[in-house]
Order: sequence, then C-alpha cells, then structure tokens
Amino acid sequence: MARVGCAMLELAGVHYSVGAKTVLQNVSTAFQSGQVTGIIGPNGAGKTSLLRLAAGLQRPDGGAVLWDGAPLTAHHAWTQKLAYLPQFQTVAWPLSCRDVVGLGLLPFGAPDADKVMAALETCGAASFCDRTIDTLSGGEQARVHLARLLVGDASCLLLDEPVQSLDAAGALAVMGLLRQAARTGRAVAVVLHDLHLAAQFCDHVVLMDGGTICAQGAPDEVLSAQRLSPIFGVEFDAIDASGHALLVARAKTSEAI
Repeated sequence: MARVGCAMLELAGVHYSVGAKTVLQNVSTAFQSGQVTGIIGPNGAGKTSLLRLAAGLQRPDGGAVLWDGAPLTAHHAWTQKLAYLPQFQTVAWPLSCRDVVGLGLLPFGAPDADKVMAALETCGAASFCDRTIDTLSGGEQARVHLARLLVGDASCLLLDEPVQSLDAAGALAVMGLLRQAARTGRAVAVVLHDLHLAAQFCDHVVLMDGGTICAQGAPDEVLSAQRLSPIFGVEFDAIDASGHALLVARAKTSEAI
C-alpha cells in the first residue's frame, strides 16, 4: 500500500437525534493518522450512528465533525478524504468483482485496472476477480468490498463490522490489512463486537453505551472486566494467553441456567 498524507478526523461535542430519540449525546473523539481505533459497545449503543456522522452521511444536531481542525463540508472533499464501508453490503446488479472494486476509484477520476487488481490481490480476492459478486459467499464478498475500500487514496477508512461474516482466519486477515493500512499513515476506525480483535489490533478503543462514550484510550486501559461487565450485562473472566489477557464472557451467576 502506498503511503498517504496525515489525517485526523474529529467529532467534537456531537449530538444527534432521530425524532424524539437521542441517539448520540456529547460525543467527542478523534481518529488519528497511523492508528486503528476500535469502536465497541452493546447493540444500540450508537456505534453505527457515530460512524455515519463521521462519514458525512448524516449531519449532527449539535457539535461538529472536523478534518484536521476545520469543518469538512464539501461533498467532493469528503469522498476523496474518507472511505466508508457500511455494515451490510448489497449490490443491485450482477457486477464483476473487478467492477465493484473499481467503484472505489470513482471519486479520484479515471479507472485504473492495475490498482484494482492490486487491491484484489491484497485482499485475497484475485482468484475470483471475474466472477459476478452475487455468485460469491458472504466471506468472499466481504473481501471484495474491503478491496473497494482500499483501492483509492482516502486517508481515513471507516468500517462498520467488516468481519461479521468471516471465519477466524478471515477476520484476522482483514484486521491485519487494516493494521497495515494504518502503518501507511491512514486513520482507521472500525466497529467491532469481537473484544479479542480490538485488544490485538487496535491502538485506541472507544467504548460506547446509550449514545455516549463511557471510556476511551489504549486497549489495556479500556478492555477490563470491571469496566465492561455492567455495560454488556455479563461477567468476564480474564485468562492469560501468552502474556495477553483474554476476556471470556459468561452469564451472570444469578442468570445462569
């Protein structure tokens, strides 16, 4: 992957509501160049809304979304600086995998067949590059969509649960690619439900619950059993694995069958 310029995407005191429901309240965080930020929390915590606001797909009711300290308002500027991969991917037409990945180059001008093929190879999807995406398994489609995200020169990557349809090997491979993207200078923000992946691959972790940020910082500061248990409603046992603490969830004693 080519090296890109420095980037920092910041949410400053963001509020967001849908009708009478407050979805995000006073949310402040930043996605730094060269870092992988993991966004974790229970279902309904506001993780997807945070990412959509960061991607410019929704506007906050209060606060600001900033790029290197300045509001990023022009649509074309957003599309060149940010690449967003939503939680659920659908392609309405039976496009070839090459064509799907090529869509990632639209904000940057003319298509580039070499870049498309390089992205497919990086994501382990070159062997089925000429197949139509509707003939692929969920895991194969996930690789193609990741290649679409990586093919351009966006300096901030936003991904919502990119490993949800992957087996263990595929999930590790995707997180490794995101780690590699950060090493080229990109800012990477990824919504995760797998706490082990967050601990293993993320530089910074944002813990959300009820539309607010409960904690953020280095993984070993945020991912503690004491902090996570009341938020997720389960108990966590910390198990040492080669010097690395693994958190294993179990039902609370009073709720055990």
